[in-house]
Amino acid sequence: MKKVVSILAVFLFLFSCQYFEKESKAIYVSGRIEGNEIDVGTKFPGRVRKVYVDEGDSVKKGQIIAVLEAKDVDAKLKQAKAGVKTAKTAALAKEKEIAVYVARVKALENRKTALEKEIDEQIKIAKKRKALAENDVSLARKAYDKAKAVFDKTKADFERFKTLYEKRIISRADFDKAKMAFEVAKADLESAKENLKKAETAVKIADAGIKIALTKRSEIDAINNEIQSFKAIVEAKRKEYQTFLEKVKQAEAVVEEVKANLEDMVIKSPIDGVVTVKYVNTGEVVPAGFRIVSVVNLNDVYLKGYIPEKKIGLIRIGQPAYIVVDAYPDKKFPAYVSYISQKAEFTPKEVQTKEERVKEVFAVKLKLKKNPDGISKPGMPADGYIELSK
Repeated sequence: MKKVVSILAVFLFLFSCQYFEKESKAIYVSGRIEGNEIDVGTKFPGRVRKVYVDEGDSVKKGQIIAVLEAKDVDAKLKQAKAGVKTAKTAALAKEKEIAVYVARVKALENRKTALEKEIDEQIKIAKKRKALAENDVSLARKAYDKAKAVFDKTKADFERFKTLYEKRIISRADFDKAKMAFEVAKADLESAKENLKKAETAVKIADAGIKIALTKRSEIDAINNEIQSFKAIVEAKRKEYQTFLEKVKQAEAVVEEVKANLEDMVIKSPIDGVVTVKYVNTGEVVPAGFRIVSVVNLNDVYLKGYIPEKKIGLIRIGQPAYIVVDAYPDKKFPAYVSYISQKAEFTPKEVQTKEERVKEVFAVKLKLKKNPDGISKPGMPADGYIELSK
């Protein structure tokens, strides 16, 4: 009898050792698979034209989830584009105005340059003519003075010879000779006088030419004033043009904004994942900010469970673990501790733990390293085992 009791005692000891060895290798966690759900909604109110997905559908990032009716936005886009066209037309018209005044300034500057050249040339020619005329005056005056001296002598000789002839002191031939000399000298004096007068007139004409050329400089002043006036107009027109360009930019910005709004009427999935909740159907009217669907990334799921307070010191972030979901009891999914709550809480009602007397627990998350084919889905009951160091 003692032998049987001894064998039974050994068996119980070995069983208890095996049980505690198994318990010491892993910490058990019970809970459900969860994921980081993303609510996909609309920025604007409107009627849902079409919903393209259902709950459970897999979606890719950028895939169209739903489309809202965009009649008002289409109208705004049309109006905005018309605004751009109007602004560009006005800017183009102002640009053409500027070109007209710039051409006028250029024409006036060319006219000014040509006139300055013409005046300079006229003054140059007039001064040259004056110099020649003044030289002719000098020569003509000398010729006149010489002719006057000859005239005065021949006149005196003529009058003397006339008296002598009347007194019959000289012959008729001598008198005629003196008379001829006097008449020739008189004619030469008249010719010299005329030449002097012509030379002096030429000087006056040259002076008048210089004065006329100089008076044209006032025309240059007038052209300068006109140029400055048109330049001021060009500057003002350019400022107006810049204002029109700003209006074009503003109108284009409105177009881009409306286009962005139009794009926002097409609701797309922000991630690769699975639709977990569908909140609306085709034809429903939704307000701004309303959820259309919720999407979860099945490659980013985890088991959320609770650890008794007395065991929380045995685990750390990054500690290896594995998960078994109820739907696939024969498969172990590698995981690791990704979260440990820093605050204890009372055991949630929906969670059952093995220790019935446990009052407070710590929430933990076991993140799956991989979720092949998306087998583990949010909401599935699952068990987790946090591996302990040997």
